[in-house]
Amino acid sequence: MILESIEAKIGSLAPDFRLRATNGQEIALSDFHGKSNVIVFFIRETSCPQCRTHVTQLGRMYEQFRETGTEIIVILGENLEKSRAYAEGIDLPFPILSDPDRAIYELYELEKYFLLFQRTASLVVDKEGVVRYLKRTTVPNVWLQETRELFGFVDSLNSVQLV
Repeated sequence: MILESIEAKIGSLAPDFRLRATNGQEIALSDFHGKSNVIVFFIRETSCPQCRTHVTQLGRMYEQFRETGTEIIVILGENLEKSRAYAEGIDLPFPILSDPDRAIYELYELEKYFLLFQRTASLVVDKEGVVRYLKRTTVPNVWLQETRELFGFVDSLNSVQLV
């Protein structure tokens, strides 16, 4: 696991990380630099139905996202065994990464709110590794509206020259 202590905010370089996926492959955010935009979604908890719905919606729209030059990765704050069990419950065309000690959650400032409510986030990192979209919340209902919003955003990255 790679940790860089850089604050994640819009317009800044995204903090890099390397985690193991449920298929056993190690994936780093920097693996996508120069190749594709990346949507990174942090699942709140395996029991979060809104997160599951959002991940399923992302899976259904995966080919549309790929057509915009965008890949998707999902991060789950569980050990590899629990992450695999979660992944088996939904057939996804993109990787689920295991963050058992939630170090990447902390890196992206997703600590538990009042030590009770896990913060979750969705972000878009462009091909240069810059955070272009970032939404953090403890209210998972926002993800039920976000899939189309994300698609519109990544589609606009292709038509706008970012400086």
